[in-house]
Amino acid sequence: MAERQLAVGDELYGFIVEEIAPLEEYRGTGYLFRHIETKMEVYQVVNEDPERFFGYLFRTLPSNDSGVAHIIEHCLLAGSERYPVHDPFMTLLKGSANTFMNALTYPDRTVYPAASPLKKDFDNLFDVYTDAVFAPLLREETFWREGVRLVCDEDGCHYEGVVFNEMLGVSADHDAIVSRFAVRTLFPDNPYSFESGGDPEAIINLTYREFLSFYSRYYHPSNAKLFLFGKMEVGEKLAYLDERYLRTRGMLEVDSIVPLAERWDRERLVTFTSPMEEGNEEVKNASIILSWATTENDDSLSVMTLSTLVDILLGNPAAPLYKAIIDSNLSLDISPESGMSAEFRQMPFIVGFKGIDPEDGEAAENVILSALKKIVKDGLDPDLIRASLKRTRFSQLEIPGGIPTGLRALTRATRAWMVDRSPSETIQLVPTLNELERHLKRNPRFFEDWIEEHLLGNPHRALVTVKPDGEHQKRQNAAISQNALLAIEQLGRKGIKEIVERNKRFIAFEDERDSEDDLGKVPFLRLEDLPKEIRPNDHDLKIIAGRELWIRKIATNKIIYADIAFKIDDLGEEEMLLLNLYTRMIQTTGLGEMPYETVAQTLKRLTGGFSIFPELGTSLEGEAVHLLIVRIKTLAEDFDEALRFVRELLIGANVDDRKQLRFVLNNYKSEFSEVVTYGATNFASSYATRTFSEVAWDAELIGGLSQWFHLIELETDTLGERLKTLQTTLANRRRLVTHVSCEEPLLEDAIQSFEMFINGFEDHGPLNKESRSYDKVGPTANPNVDLFKLPSTVSYSAWAFRTAKRGSELQSAQVLLGQILTTGTLWELIRGQGGAYGVSASADVAEETFILSTYRDPRIAGTVTDLQAILEEAATRVFTEKEIEDGTIFIVGRELRPLSPDQDALLGFRRILYSITDEFRLMRRTQLLELTGEALNEGAKALLDQARRDGSSLVVLASGELLGKEAKKLKLLNVESRRLPL
Repeated sequence: MAERQLAVGDELYGFIVEEIAPLEEYRGTGYLFRHIETKMEVYQVVNEDPERFFGYLFRTLPSNDSGVAHIIEHCLLAGSERYPVHDPFMTLLKGSANTFMNALTYPDRTVYPAASPLKKDFDNLFDVYTDAVFAPLLREETFWREGVRLVCDEDGCHYEGVVFNEMLGVSADHDAIVSRFAVRTLFPDNPYSFESGGDPEAIINLTYREFLSFYSRYYHPSNAKLFLFGKMEVGEKLAYLDERYLRTRGMLEVDSIVPLAERWDRERLVTFTSPMEEGNEEVKNASIILSWATTENDDSLSVMTLSTLVDILLGNPAAPLYKAIIDSNLSLDISPESGMSAEFRQMPFIVGFKGIDPEDGEAAENVILSALKKIVKDGLDPDLIRASLKRTRFSQLEIPGGIPTGLRALTRATRAWMVDRSPSETIQLVPTLNELERHLKRNPRFFEDWIEEHLLGNPHRALVTVKPDGEHQKRQNAAISQNALLAIEQLGRKGIKEIVERNKRFIAFEDERDSEDDLGKVPFLRLEDLPKEIRPNDHDLKIIAGRELWIRKIATNKIIYADIAFKIDDLGEEEMLLLNLYTRMIQTTGLGEMPYETVAQTLKRLTGGFSIFPELGTSLEGEAVHLLIVRIKTLAEDFDEALRFVRELLIGANVDDRKQLRFVLNNYKSEFSEVVTYGATNFASSYATRTFSEVAWDAELIGGLSQWFHLIELETDTLGERLKTLQTTLANRRRLVTHVSCEEPLLEDAIQSFEMFINGFEDHGPLNKESRSYDKVGPTANPNVDLFKLPSTVSYSAWAFRTAKRGSELQSAQVLLGQILTTGTLWELIRGQGGAYGVSASADVAEETFILSTYRDPRIAGTVTDLQAILEEAATRVFTEKEIEDGTIFIVGRELRPLSPDQDALLGFRRILYSITDEFRLMRRTQLLELTGEALNEGAKALLDQARRDGSSLVVLASGELLGKEAKKLKLLNVESRRLPL
């Protein structure tokens, strides 16, 4: 693509060119533009990346815990001057093939990013987002829905609102509380001392006037920055911005740079509480954290130094500081919040304990400081440093995936941009890595000196204790209820009447349909804008030592991606229950006489990543597929040695090491308690579908709530021997199916390495598939209900149904129905009126399940009633052609997402393992494109009929108090609940 020839100082569409910089890391050029009138800055990275990306950035500094920045983030994309519909964000989302579309509130800024590989879609996204940030309607009704509102009904007066409910969920999570106060405590004198997301007890005091005032202050173009990335013309969006939004706005001085916190001369000690469900009164249930305010994040060398040190000190259980914490036996595990963050101007370094007696603060601090002193005195292992730096080099060579490259670039660029320096100073990583290596060459004790100066010699640190307390949630609920009572007293009878009328106005606003004229203003794709072809899953097949090797030839930048599948259809239930523990032991133990520290270091030196995990599913033929998958990615020159080492590890790792087993078991239990709140809907979905198939039952058994309960009751006396037996059982050549992705010149050597790998396993004969049984859901008028107690004032639910047969037209209709409901009626009723933070409907084609789920939902009974009504309505309502087209575009658009070689390798291998052919994918797309409204009606009817015939399953996670209250409203919820082992 030819680039416009510009020079520094040139004027272009009301902007002046401030800087032009080559960016080798992104194979492009960076241009910094400044608007002459408003001083708004635009930084554009021009390259050939087809995944075009933009992100608006505003520095938004909180002055209290009201979460006003977070609420504005939710409200901006809910109606603007050019797009005055209720929810242009969702309207746009329905008919978009975007690969990323979001709005994000950080501690000191708010970002509005989006990406798409389709130019028309990218332009649509840009137009809607731009009008949203510069010309939002900010209606009071939107503030009530997304932020907070006081509701008075037959149950009394209480608060509702999406952000309010979201932060109720966050404030119920122990680790989120640890993370919050480990950082906030360090900065009592600047905006980082406040919760930018909002504290529920403060959110309820935010007024609409304060909300509007915050927007006026921080969303002027003078405080705006725009980041553009990808295949675009230089300065492509400048004329659009100048003509429509900037040239009449003038200049406004906005003081929005976070001031540096004043340095402390001594350590501070603080204690906080977190929620605890009754009956979980363990002594060792607290977290104790030592956190430091270190160097500034606008210095790339400081960021690289600290991030590398975190990898060296805490990167795995063998890392010296991690190991010191585990070996102290003070706690069950290291705190998952341990590490660093470059999101704060003065970067916090955090390390600590989880599952510790809250009285052990002094001992915990001594362990950390003593370990750091020993590291400084004895020095870091040079091989450990080299391995860490090599892994960083690998990450730079690898073609990334997951999130858009533009978003990664923006994150780095922001560090300098937030203090009004050029984004080019921090956007690239390689020059900084080179600089770090030069420092290490001149001073081999560079890291030790940094620890001495910025940790051991730094009194700006806090010892933070967070202990679970059964009264925590009661105090929060009481404070919020008391606030509502005070508000009612101050309002009086006339005021309450106004509240009731206000809520009638809110419901009327939510029920009001956007006019066809307004809806027509929101840009959208048409089906003809999408590519007609699918990406083929091309592979070659080679038989090596009697086993399949599937070969995928793609550009990988001289990296080899190897995937090894072990068939495990013959394992019994007891062996399946041990599988996840076994995979963790493989990755966290020694090999023969080689200690784990050396194993971990060797893996880091030889690979860019090593993982092992169970993979369960159903093939398109309806066959249950049970696998254990090993993934390795390495530089081509390391592949043979890496594969040999991994084979030795799989066959001979010390999975019966008692000390490591005790650590891994504690770590695994702790992992469940860490993720249960954020992953509660996933746990509910897995438990709800487990009675629908053999595979779903096994998947929940080894990775869901059943696994957690199993771990608590696990007999450990013979555990090591059982794991060793499992290891021997798995080491059978007959189990292997392998896959490799790389460039063609690397294939010959890679195939030879695979032959060595496969021949290294003995042939123990054919596998005898285990005959499995599971508890099938039965036919009932109402769903089968399971309730679990979680210390949270909001709920997480999943309602599972059986779909039509996989591959049928009726099932395709149910897939599309789920998408239309998610972005339509569910969003409007469950989120908009009900206040849930998230809601979705989705069909799993292979597993033949349809799930309705909610996330951070203040209701249960009302939600279940609404879900039932929505599904029944879908059986008879008229679906418009626009709804059908939008839903189809969204589903097809997901397949357009650019894949990294790593993602491509696993996806391609999975399609082979589950017999998902290109012909099936084309057939399914054809089915989707031909669906009608009547087909969607039939899909909904079939779900309801199937539920009456074969049953459905509802699972809810919430506090005992909320479960009890909601059971009084809906009879089917009146069942005994189980306490989670928190």
